[in-house]
Amino acid sequence: MNGEWTSIMLKGLKISSLSSWLRTDVSESADKLYRHNLIQENKSFRANAIEDLKPVIRAAHDDARFRLRKAFQDNLDPLGEWDDDFDPADGYPEVFDLTTLKGYFGEFFSGVIAENFSPFGESNWQVPVFSFRWHDTAFDQLEMYRQTGQMKEAIMGRTGDDCVAFVLDKDRITKILFLEAKCTAKHDPSMIADAHTKISSTNLIPVEVRRIIEVLQDYKENTTAQLWIAALRQLYRSGVRFERYDCVSYVCGQSPVRKRSWIPPDAPHSNYTGGRKLEAVEIQLTDVEELIKDLYGKDD
Repeated sequence: MNGEWTSIMLKGLKISSLSSWLRTDVSESADKLYRHNLIQENKSFRANAIEDLKPVIRAAHDDARFRLRKAFQDNLDPLGEWDDDFDPADGYPEVFDLTTLKGYFGEFFSGVIAENFSPFGESNWQVPVFSFRWHDTAFDQLEMYRQTGQMKEAIMGRTGDDCVAFVLDKDRITKILFLEAKCTAKHDPSMIADAHTKISSTNLIPVEVRRIIEVLQDYKENTTAQLWIAALRQLYRSGVRFERYDCVSYVCGQSPVRKRSWIPPDAPHSNYTGGRKLEAVEIQLTDVEELIKDLYGKDD
């Protein structure tokens, strides 16, 4: 594992080329509790954006590679290069089926949305880490593939929050953004309904906090990681001196014909019962599977 993980992840997910590739159209309900952000692409700028996204998406998964290697390496420095001929992370994650990679991309891109497209008008959202290292069913299948050359068509998803972003004010977290991510090559209304059901959960502190802290603890020499650990521990112990915001991120490869968006633009989806501020971000992209294959380097 190289130094990209800390240099990119803990410094953020800002990508300047996204503003050329993706155009946004935000609408807001009269009571200002609901926002809908329709994001559509200008395909002529797609190639440049993909090249900018590739190192960032690789860095987002580097921590999972570190965990796969950790049990087999003598040097426990997370920034140390892997120089053994046998690499337990070989093939991660590009050998997985497209359904799994679409799930990964959906989670990753929800974090990109948080940091680049200002949900709720807040421009200071930060995603400290992703939780890809906790997808044990995928790791089991990768090991089976290493030994047998066979891979299941579909891998069960992991539990927990898809992605969580925070506003960190000096050393204290003041806002939390829960992100429920979906990604489909076409359009799937059941995904939209399921996302709104899940984002309606009543807990105010993400169940992901413990996992995020455990990830960051592997980067003890990084001062930014230590700052996040202290802030997250304080959040967990302090109660409710912060505000929870909800966001559904829906990437789809099909645009509606008779209307502009699949998700209601003026009021929350009927499955949403959270009673908090909600933003639905609908990202309409063409050739979603080809995009994901390109980003992850997956062969046909």
